[in-house]
Amino acid sequence: MGWRPQAGPAAYGRSMLLYRVGAPLGAVLGPRPVAVAGTRDPTPEGAHLAREVGRRLAECGCSVVTGFARGVDESAAFGALEAGGRVAAVVPYLLEEGGGLNPRALRLLRAAAERGATASAVAENLVKDGRRVRAWLAARNRVIARFAAVLIVPEARYKLMHWGTRHAVEHALAAGRLVVVLKPRAKHGDVVGAFEHFRRRGAVAVKDVGEALGVVERYFSQLTGRFKDLWH
Repeated sequence: MGWRPQAGPAAYGRSMLLYRVGAPLGAVLGPRPVAVAGTRDPTPEGAHLAREVGRRLAECGCSVVTGFARGVDESAAFGALEAGGRVAAVVPYLLEEGGGLNPRALRLLRAAAERGATASAVAENLVKDGRRVRAWLAARNRVIARFAAVLIVPEARYKLMHWGTRHAVEHALAAGRLVVVLKPRAKHGDVVGAFEHFRRRGAVAVKDVGEALGVVERYFSQLTGRFKDLWH
């Protein structure tokens, strides 16, 4: 179905028409939407950290917004679902070229149903076009930045090209969102490099999930209802 976000203080970029499957988007996002993004190839420590971020966000009443790619995105989403939370996945398209739902969207909705949680998958594009999917994957970060007041990066890996997490952070910063990056638990060079890159770009560096949630709580307390009714 088509869905157009309301105009308002959280608007970012041009107006957009989105297609949705799952729960109504307003009910999923709620007043405290937080995006989570990171590497598709996390270390074991990074995957655990992402799951903990998702779980604890759900426990404190925040919804989780992700691209639902494998790795950090999926781990955070499953952490939230296991805590009975709410997850919005921004996928590049909803339907396969030959018919049928995008497998990533289907995986999310089945996982939510199995856990009694709430989820929705949305996309700017209805039907897959294999020639354009790579561009759509980068562009969806603009949608994520529009939906969420905060972006948390549990773990990323520095890359020179095709670095989705960099797109997510740049869109979030351009939209005036708070970006929080967790200090790496794994000392891999590319993981540490990504952390330092985002810190220099303006992300708030924190030592652990508890500190990240404290930053998020303080930020929402200062928003004075800015996101409260935007998605209803």
